[in-house]
Amino acid sequence: MLAPVVLRPASPENVLPFLVLLIIVASPLALGQVPKSTEPDEKQSQAAGVFLAALRTQNHIARSSSEKFAEAVDGVQEFLTSNNVLLREDPVRGKFRLEGMMSKENEIRIAEDAGATHLLQLVVDRPATVWMELTMQCFDLQGKLLWEERASASNQLTSSGHVQKAVKKLTSKLAPKLGSDCLPVSAAPKLNATQDKEKK
Repeated sequence: MLAPVVLRPASPENVLPFLVLLIIVASPLALGQVPKSTEPDEKQSQAAGVFLAALRTQNHIARSSSEKFAEAVDGVQEFLTSNNVLLREDPVRGKFRLEGMMSKENEIRIAEDAGATHLLQLVVDRPATVWMELTMQCFDLQGKLLWEERASASNQLTSSGHVQKAVKKLTSKLAPKLGSDCLPVSAAPKLNATQDKEKK
């Protein structure tokens, strides 16, 4: 004949292992629910940035020089890079500067290949009444125009300094847009040449 089982009253020593086991079994990992990572998505971080396409109109080709075109684009690009704007380069050409115009569809295709989320189009023109006109437009990858800024160098008797004047006017209009989707800014400060040398 089996001896009767004596039930002992619950004590903290007896209850504690049971509670630990219950917590483990009921945890999200045990139920197959893995918590979402708080780290930024790698694909999203790789896709951040904008693609800058600089184009030269036929009017500028006929009335001005390639040097003036390059000077204007350099001035705008220097403003962007010095303010840590995340620029994506064309994987084939690097910096995209075209002596002519291109369809928006092709520009967007190149921007996508570069891993950008938006397209910045800089058009350098030379209308008959002004020395230089710069137009910056921002498009999403569906081709929708998000904003446009325009600046020109006019009311000057000579062509001296007209590139710098047009660039300064345009970049002053771009400054309030820094940090937006079209002009995303890197959180890391950009080192100048002296700081970079000291770091090395």
